[in-house]
Amino acid sequence: MEGLETSGFKDGDELSCRFSHPVKTIYLPRTIANSFDEAYEFYKNNMRKDYTILIHNLMHAKYAGTITRVNNELILEFVEGDWNADYSLNMDTAVFADGESTWYLYQKTRKVPYVAGTEVKYKEIDPVRSQLAERIYKNIVPKISLIKDILSTEYNSLELLIDEDGKFHPLKLLNINSLPHSTPLEVLDNIYEIKTYHDLEHWDKKAKLLISVPANIDKADTLMNVITEVKKYTDGVFISYGILSHPAILMREAGLKVERKISNYKILKFKY
Repeated sequence: MEGLETSGFKDGDELSCRFSHPVKTIYLPRTIANSFDEAYEFYKNNMRKDYTILIHNLMHAKYAGTITRVNNELILEFVEGDWNADYSLNMDTAVFADGESTWYLYQKTRKVPYVAGTEVKYKEIDPVRSQLAERIYKNIVPKISLIKDILSTEYNSLELLIDEDGKFHPLKLLNINSLPHSTPLEVLDNIYEIKTYHDLEHWDKKAKLLISVPANIDKADTLMNVITEVKKYTDGVFISYGILSHPAILMREAGLKVERKISNYKILKFKY
């Protein structure tokens, strides 16, 4: 308790704690979780690779996601909910490059996981409104140079939370070993979608594949089994996940080329 109090917590605070991966992770104490400038100074002075507990001050963020540097682009991927966001299907995406940001906002109702006590439950959520996307955009544009500077080190991805006002709360820096060479998003019809392992039985081994296996923790083995089988017949697939999500990373590490298939998305563009 003394350590928590020193970091800025007090009686009655709600805590959200998660264990980070033991390789290339930096944690943020509560006292600087809302300041990019202070977070940047902390990153520079406290690079560490040991196993750590992450504690942040938003028990239930509106959105969670990552912003990652891929070559000269920044890719923001986020989805409503504060648990397991990087596994979710149809994540909202914004790409920042050459003075323009392009936003891909999913327009259908979807389900996302959240934690209630000791249970994982799902709730239906509505699409991100254009007005909120513009607020997020206006909050991030002044930080683009700083974020690029941070993500030009051995760490190329920043995990973050976004509140209802579109403001960012940085959580931790990550190093993603498997990054896409580009960020293609394709609009295609007449491809075969795999949502369960049994869907493979009806695939003719010729049609292009769209992988949409729900990849939350209880379905992780299913996804790996699908990847193992699909690799026997093709070296490339379309995905419904974010291009930088954990499922996409697993597929690239298995040798598959992955591209986002977009359908039912609204596209917005902002100049900066």
